[in-house]
Amino acid sequence: MSISYRIAEQACYMLNSLPFDGARGLLMGGFKEPKDEVILPAFVRKSRLSIDKIVFDGFEIHRLRKRSHNKYSSRAVLFLPGGGGMERATVLHYDMAMKIAKESGADVYIVHYPLAPKYNVRYALDWLEKLYMVLIKKYPVHNITFMGDSAGANLIISLAGRVHIKPGKLIVISPACGLENGKNRNIRLAMEPFDPILNVEMNDIICDNWCRDVPLDSSDISPEYVDYTNFPKMYLYYGEHELFYPHVINYVDILKEQGVEIHKTVKPMCHDWAICRLFPEGRKAVKEMWNIIKK
Repeated sequence: MSISYRIAEQACYMLNSLPFDGARGLLMGGFKEPKDEVILPAFVRKSRLSIDKIVFDGFEIHRLRKRSHNKYSSRAVLFLPGGGGMERATVLHYDMAMKIAKESGADVYIVHYPLAPKYNVRYALDWLEKLYMVLIKKYPVHNITFMGDSAGANLIISLAGRVHIKPGKLIVISPACGLENGKNRNIRLAMEPFDPILNVEMNDIICDNWCRDVPLDSSDISPEYVDYTNFPKMYLYYGEHELFYPHVINYVDILKEQGVEIHKTVKPMCHDWAICRLFPEGRKAVKEMWNIIKK
């Protein structure tokens, strides 16, 4: 791994040993006091991209595209940022989306979907189904890419399983697998010392809010239980230093058993490393993503 990543990871481990729980404490604060506000960063507003704000059925979407495109591109990316179903997109999400829009030439839709605690995952998926039905009237379905990280990764997998008209491909980054209690929770607990940013307590808060009233073994929550019949090809990025790592290994086996064409990239890194262009590994991953979208 790059020196810059190793330094950052070691710094997180050190901060996590302090009373305020360092990097994990910062994330935990957002889950305990979630803010459902969409804030478009200044660097996005000042970019050379065309940025359109769309309100669909009560929720905001930002469409990013090249200014040279006077009409819709032939390609679209439905991008669902992660955040445990309780947090809005971060600067890392916007940075990645901007780069992909610029380099792939696709229309990138940053979707600010319904969040907990007001809504739950099933409400969000019902809303996303309606949005997708609109997109397939504007773009060739084989040129539509679903992309998401963390909770957003789970959403795009569940959405692709729900819809009869499948998108062309999925880019899945650090999905949250093995969310059930009991044995699966214990496996996540055993991984806590290796994860510099997540802990099981965060998972519990998310399950109590985002997943409320929905069984944790539902295909609307857990990728392991989705029906993968005629599923699109999947490009999967994940890390060995995340709580979900043992469960993602099992998930990959499930995909192979069900005949899904899967291309995986795994690094000895943390959750969501592939969206972080601060590190060489993240920059390389995002470059791979825009080339995947252009195929």
